[in-house]
Amino acid sequence: MVVHQLVPVFTPGDATGYSAICYRQQLRRLGHWGEVYAADVAPALQSLVKPIGQLRVQPDDLVLYHHGISSPLAGQLMHLRCRRGVIFHNITPARFFADTPMAEVLTSGRAQLAALADAVELSLADSHFNASELRIAGHRNVHTVPLWVEPARFDVERADPVLTRTLSRGGRPVVVSVSRVLPHKRMDDLLSLHAELQRLAPEARLLIVGGYAAGHSSFRALQARARALGNVEFLGRVSHAELVAAYRAAHVFVSMSEHEGFGVPLIEAMACDVPVLAFAAAAVPETLGGRGILFDEKHFAALAELVMTVHGDAALKARLIEGQRERLVELSAEQSLASLRTALETVAPPEVPSARYRRASKPRVALVVQRYGEQVTGGAEAYARQVAQHLAPHAQVSVLTTCATDHLTWADTLPEGSEPDGPITVHRFACGRTRSMRPFNRLSNELYGRGNDLVSEEHWLAEQGPLAPGLLAHLARHHASYDAFIFFTYLYVPTVWGLPLVAHKALVVPTTHAEPPLAFDVFNDVFELPRALLCLTPEEQQLIEHRFTHAARRRVVGTGIEVPSRLRPERFAQRHGLRGPWLMYVGRLEAGKGVRALLKAHRALTSGFHDAPTLVLAGSGALATRGEKVRALGRISEEDKFDGLAGAIAAVVPSQYESLSLLALEAFAVGTPVIANGASAVLEGHVRRSQAGFTYDSPASYVKAVQSAGQQRAALAVNARAYARHYRWPKVIDAYLQEIERLRKDQP
Repeated sequence: MVVHQLVPVFTPGDATGYSAICYRQQLRRLGHWGEVYAADVAPALQSLVKPIGQLRVQPDDLVLYHHGISSPLAGQLMHLRCRRGVIFHNITPARFFADTPMAEVLTSGRAQLAALADAVELSLADSHFNASELRIAGHRNVHTVPLWVEPARFDVERADPVLTRTLSRGGRPVVVSVSRVLPHKRMDDLLSLHAELQRLAPEARLLIVGGYAAGHSSFRALQARARALGNVEFLGRVSHAELVAAYRAAHVFVSMSEHEGFGVPLIEAMACDVPVLAFAAAAVPETLGGRGILFDEKHFAALAELVMTVHGDAALKARLIEGQRERLVELSAEQSLASLRTALETVAPPEVPSARYRRASKPRVALVVQRYGEQVTGGAEAYARQVAQHLAPHAQVSVLTTCATDHLTWADTLPEGSEPDGPITVHRFACGRTRSMRPFNRLSNELYGRGNDLVSEEHWLAEQGPLAPGLLAHLARHHASYDAFIFFTYLYVPTVWGLPLVAHKALVVPTTHAEPPLAFDVFNDVFELPRALLCLTPEEQQLIEHRFTHAARRRVVGTGIEVPSRLRPERFAQRHGLRGPWLMYVGRLEAGKGVRALLKAHRALTSGFHDAPTLVLAGSGALATRGEKVRALGRISEEDKFDGLAGAIAAVVPSQYESLSLLALEAFAVGTPVIANGASAVLEGHVRRSQAGFTYDSPASYVKAVQSAGQQRAALAVNARAYARHYRWPKVIDAYLQEIERLRKDQP
């Protein structure tokens, strides 16, 4: 089922927008594809969320509206010709804003909620407290889907190190509150508690995290009182890493709010192992579920003594934290997912069962890859095409891919639709958005190596692309037409957003290597949900096992190497005017592939030796490749590639991010040694097991490796060919067919 969501506003830090992204992740896990639309979208986030004007629906689609106070989206929802639902988070009672214009707005919001009751067939709330408000407003099919956090995102290593040092608490008691700094959040009560706490411990500190209007009279008054008390810090809006640092700097988390529809900061504090002290109003008792400490009277002196007790009693603190951890399990993503599944089953149209294929028939297999075709350069994409071609005699193979050939821009350069690639049917889907690398690189630099929230990582992924909504819709709508899906590479949107839609039939060839994005939690589903992970090398399998505690079943399938029957190195030399020996690199000419560092290392070689071999670079890319004894050939044919490799002193593989390296294996297959970047565990493993090459980690070691390869080439060639004989396609395809058959047997 297609399930779209509407939110009034999507801006950084907006709680409703964050909820919509969480819902979208859960909906994918249930096999439902859909987009998030907003009436107002921050320009920087338009890759992740679409403007409401782009919404197009079919009668069987479900649109879930995150109710916003007095938002015009409520009226638009009622006029959509499709199934409709509402997600209700909370409306603060008007009494908290008595004698202010806001009271009328809140009253209007409640009237709007009541008006929606007859227009929707599903109503969702994030707490039983909010669900009761929906029923009072006349909603009938009401379900509670609790909010949740991912505890791993709040681990101590996710905390911002700079703020952690700044907030280092030592032995003095530190209280933290996380909330918008507004009067109805009872911030003045926090200061009253702080005043009493200072009587017991003058060095006590209060950290207040959350956005505020610096020029508003209520905040100026609050700030003046805080200055008079001392040791109060308004941190304002913070990044996720800074938020974790603030939580973990505290001894106690305190909430004075008298109306919470759920209270996400409560469970965030629990995820950071901070004892929670909260006023027992609205949904707070439900959220805590008997854990933490609740109070129903604001006796600030008594509360201050309680804070000091928690601060000083290690055993009590340990019991509180243990109980809160138990509550986090009860509020886990899995429990939320089960609740959402139950709710959607009440409105989901029945799925028409597909005809079962006879076991004697060939399995129907779809390969999902971000780019595909003879004209596409890229190791993972080339490998995907080879797998498709070798599977074709044994299965009905389709390829689901995009219209892009350039992985930097994702521009649609090939026509949308279906076309044959020999016996393979290729279905191409248009990319909804092109990419600009400079903004993307800036975003990457902001997020790499730090703790991030889900929205930040989903935004990065949307900017990474390629965004092909038609491909995702095809997976959701036609999953019953295939026996198996094989996803190639973990890094891109078609895999990350597409795999959960068909996880019960999915195999993943993740092509994993140690690179900064691998630390993102947004990739957990890719490695945990499929039926199996098909690794290319033992090193890749080890990396996955180290990174993902709950990784799916794994096996090394490797690849096959095919070499032309006749190799003519002299033809290559003559065609390209090469005189004397050469080294050869084949691949993308990009800094990320290590080519810039390779050119630097080669300059060290040519500056010290007049008879240094020429470095031949074959492939496309924007990187400048000028230099003494450097020849850039552009893209070359397969015939040319193998002729060139066969005649080279060695093939050079400069990338530190490799999950397999077809170049290294193809070089070995023609008897050519390999000189590889030693920072890659995969390349180091190939060189060590084959005894047919050398690794380098500096210009000096590169020079030494080239010299050794030239001196020992004949012996290295024997080892190279022997190693390459382990890589044969029949063995590889047998492994794929075994996994496909396992999937077929498990299907009803």
